[in-house]
Amino acid sequence: MAALALLGMLLPLQRALLPGNQGLSWALDLFANWQPWYAATWLACSLLLASTRRRWLLALPLLALPWFTASRPAAQSAEPAQLTIVIANVNIRQHDPQALLQWLREHPANIVVLTELSPAYAQRLAEAGNGGFGHALLHPLDSPPGLGILSDRPLMEPRLHADTLGALYLQACIDLLGQPLRLFAVHPKPPMAVRKFKARDSLLRELAGASDQATVIAGDLNATAWSSALYAAQQHNVRRVTGAAPTYPSEGAGLIGIGIDHVLVSPQLAGSFHQRGPNIGSDHLPVRVGIRWQAAPANVGSHQHCCLLAE
Repeated sequence: MAALALLGMLLPLQRALLPGNQGLSWALDLFANWQPWYAATWLACSLLLASTRRRWLLALPLLALPWFTASRPAAQSAEPAQLTIVIANVNIRQHDPQALLQWLREHPANIVVLTELSPAYAQRLAEAGNGGFGHALLHPLDSPPGLGILSDRPLMEPRLHADTLGALYLQACIDLLGQPLRLFAVHPKPPMAVRKFKARDSLLRELAGASDQATVIAGDLNATAWSSALYAAQQHNVRRVTGAAPTYPSEGAGLIGIGIDHVLVSPQLAGSFHQRGPNIGSDHLPVRVGIRWQAAPANVGSHQHCCLLAE
């Protein structure tokens, strides 16, 4: 068991070692997601073995491996957030937004990214005045690709795209202290086959490397902090503001599961905080983060246009 736990903790290293072997990389990537469980098993085995052979205590520092192999977090700032973003996978079978809206009243946000947005859920949102948000970009579907964005500021130049497998992502430009910020609401398909694995990684790599403008990628990314998908985005210096705590499934207050709901930001931005929300009736826990400019933006008020991806 100790040997298997150590092997599990080493699995994320394959992201760089086997970049071209899609079949093997896919299989290893699936198993790499469970780093907290491998670390817990390594701890239990080391302590048990140390009861008879004390030299096993020397193995305890290997518990730091998941910290070193996780995708790198974005820069952090102690200053207050300038933009607060919530991600909520609301579940295609869930039609009542009241739990989410109540939490948002208690924990306000500027932007809410909704994944698995169904027409019934969107209708109930409309009946509730979209939770008081003045701007909405909603594309509900009777299937998991449904997406939506609620915003307290205009969503300029909105566009809807699809990846090679039909997974949708929304794109818009928002104003943050007089400067443009590109926002992507993303929900790639779960990587349960090689083609879905490749499509997910390619999509995040494409969005992360589309331009050098300030960018936020938010949604249910179906990828953990140890996934090759976040590693692919990291190659373009787009890094996560969110932590590695489990967000799916929501049962057991998220103590058992994996963290696959993330906010990624480009180097111009830093994170101020990140937190998980309560159970909102979905199989995912929502995530709430704060971001801000790393430095005071130049030419405040110039309202430059975002460079949007071509159709």
